[in-house]
Amino acid sequence: MKLVEARSLSAAQLGRVREIYEDGFDPRLRAPFENLLTDRALVLVDDAPRGLAVLRDLGDTGWVFLRYFVVGERGRGLGERLWTSLRAALTGRTRIVFDVEDPAEHGITAEEELVRRRRITFYVRLGAVLLPANGYLPPHGNDAHPMLLMAADLDRPRTPPIAGEDLRQVTSAVYRHRYGLDHTHPVVARTLRLSGL
Repeated sequence: MKLVEARSLSAAQLGRVREIYEDGFDPRLRAPFENLLTDRALVLVDDAPRGLAVLRDLGDTGWVFLRYFVVGERGRGLGERLWTSLRAALTGRTRIVFDVEDPAEHGITAEEELVRRRRITFYVRLGAVLLPANGYLPPHGNDAHPMLLMAADLDRPRTPPIAGEDLRQVTSAVYRHRYGLDHTHPVVARTLRLSGL
């Protein structure tokens, strides 16, 4: 298996990538598929596409934001292969940051809570850490819902806790470079305040 740029794929292969993406995310979490290709979209392939990772640089921090990470078949080790390939492809970058749905979100089913906890456990097993950023709320129009931030250092196998000024910088970089919000925006200021930053 290898990781390739989505733009290098045929129309039929991109169609399969789109299926993987749409099967993997609830419609409220999806951006239009065409918008993914404006960022760096990498596809795990062998005889066919098997997974997708979409990345956006976080300015000049040396970090990247993982917008989407999904594989077509779960339980076959494809997620770990995609993660390992992705880490290897990010030479020159020092950290990958991403958000996950909060398993403590009010009103979700027990099944959904379990799925979200398993997702976090998967990333922790691969060396990422859950960040103590409280009140992190990506601005998705009127359908905003709480998320959690996670990160993995790319220059070491296990990521140490991220706190204090490092946490402030990560949180601010995500809001600024992923969502276009600076530290004075009420959503950003609220997250920083609730996180003791």
